[in-house]
Amino acid sequence: MKRGLRLKFAVLFVLVVTVALGAAGVFSAVSQQRQAEKEMLEKAQVLAQEMDAVWAFFETNQHQFKTDEQGNYELYCVIAAKSVSKFFTSETNYVIHYTNVTTRRASDAPDAFEAEALQAFLADPTLEEYYGIADYEKKGTQVFRYMQPLYMGESCLECHGEPAGELDSFGYAKEGKHVGDIAGAVSIVMPIDLYLEDIEGNIASNVFFYSCILVVGFAVILFGVSRLVTKPLGKLEDATGRIEKGDFDIDVEGIGDRDEIQRLARRFESMAAQLKRSYEDLEGQVRERTGELARANAELERRREQLERANAVLQETNEFKSDFLATMSHELRTPLTSILAFTEIWENMDVERDERERAAVHEVRESGQLLLYMVDNILEMARSEAGKTALSIEPVDMMDLINAVEKPTGFLAQKRSIRLTACVDADVPIIMADWEKLRRIVENLVSNAIKYTRRGGDVQVRVRNDEVRGGIVVSVADNGIGISEENLPFVFDRYTQIDKSSQKRYSGSGLGLAVVKELVELHGGEVWVESEYKKGSTFSVFVPSGDNRWSEDE
Repeated sequence: MKRGLRLKFAVLFVLVVTVALGAAGVFSAVSQQRQAEKEMLEKAQVLAQEMDAVWAFFETNQHQFKTDEQGNYELYCVIAAKSVSKFFTSETNYVIHYTNVTTRRASDAPDAFEAEALQAFLADPTLEEYYGIADYEKKGTQVFRYMQPLYMGESCLECHGEPAGELDSFGYAKEGKHVGDIAGAVSIVMPIDLYLEDIEGNIASNVFFYSCILVVGFAVILFGVSRLVTKPLGKLEDATGRIEKGDFDIDVEGIGDRDEIQRLARRFESMAAQLKRSYEDLEGQVRERTGELARANAELERRREQLERANAVLQETNEFKSDFLATMSHELRTPLTSILAFTEIWENMDVERDERERAAVHEVRESGQLLLYMVDNILEMARSEAGKTALSIEPVDMMDLINAVEKPTGFLAQKRSIRLTACVDADVPIIMADWEKLRRIVENLVSNAIKYTRRGGDVQVRVRNDEVRGGIVVSVADNGIGISEENLPFVFDRYTQIDKSSQKRYSGSGLGLAVVKELVELHGGEVWVESEYKKGSTFSVFVPSGDNRWSEDE
């Protein structure tokens, strides 16, 4: 632990020192470079002023110089200035050069830096100087470059004034300049090697000085960390090892000096005392907990046996209920079928009957048909609960199936003055399904829609092809009482009617939609509903076209 903390502190300190030294070095280098540039600029300005003074001296005393037989001066100011700059350049590392955009001598032609400066002077007549550190091609190194513009004076017009094109005393064509025009620039090149050496030396000295200070500081910090942190923590680590071996008598005297480490040690001593008390009582607690677990396991075993017996009773009761429902439904269905058959024969007899008789027979037929639907649903649900529901797959023509459903449900719709319409799209294919169970699905949906539609309402049945999913969709829409949004999730539950008050108004067992869901899922399809309260509902069923996946043995 000691080595770990020391190593971490050392690495952290080295990183901080490295970053600090790097930042200090960069800041020092930038500062000293700016200072060096400032000093070189001041020297260049002084040198340029001295050269201007030389130029002005010769221009002012031009009339005192000797002339030739034609009256031309033998020494001009420009020649004197260039000569002085040449002597100065030969004796120092400095370079003074007079140049212009267009020159009469090739030696006076500007280099890249000078050409850039001349263009800047021409573009901005108020610009008084142009400088910076740049590469100097003649010496192949970086130097400080300084340029100052020169302007046309009265004495310059003799060689450079008007008329333009006329030859001057040296045989060169005049440029047509005027007083105040830019006549060129003086270029001063100053070496910066000494400055750079001084900067590097200063940076090295600063880095060494600060490094010494930081090393001393690091040693002091490391000593303090070792004495105040790692040594007390080492004692706590030794105490932890003693606790692991079962020795809980911990003495923290001498660990820390009224600081956080000492408070931690006191807490550690208190924790060790608590562990000692807990450890001494641990065996008794273990025995007590073991006894409690044994009693809890015995109670769980007793509850499990009770649940097994209750489950057996429930299973037996469920089987009895299913057998009872199946038997009773079968026994009820046989006489109901006979009643409906004789009622239909009685209605079709060519005998004159009064209105009361016809109404009574209609009532018998309607009640019998509704009762038959209920019995069929109960019988189907009993089979499903008993696991005896199977599909008998055969080709099904939906046109024939809808016609078969329209006959019994049409009677119920006619009695309630409800318009029942059915439509089978032309592209609906013959599917492979269980005819009887598919008829039961459609019949339950249609009878349910008729039951919850007011007199004079509409019930529409449509069968369409679903090429995307490979099957058909049967939709039954009505404009009846509808279903509220909060009750939609429960419409397919068994023995459920959403509105309890409707149990008195609309007869039914609450199994119709549950049977639909069971039979649809048995075919591998799905059923869903869209409804708006007091405006109507649309129940839709998707049934796969079938690919001989089912058989009568399933």
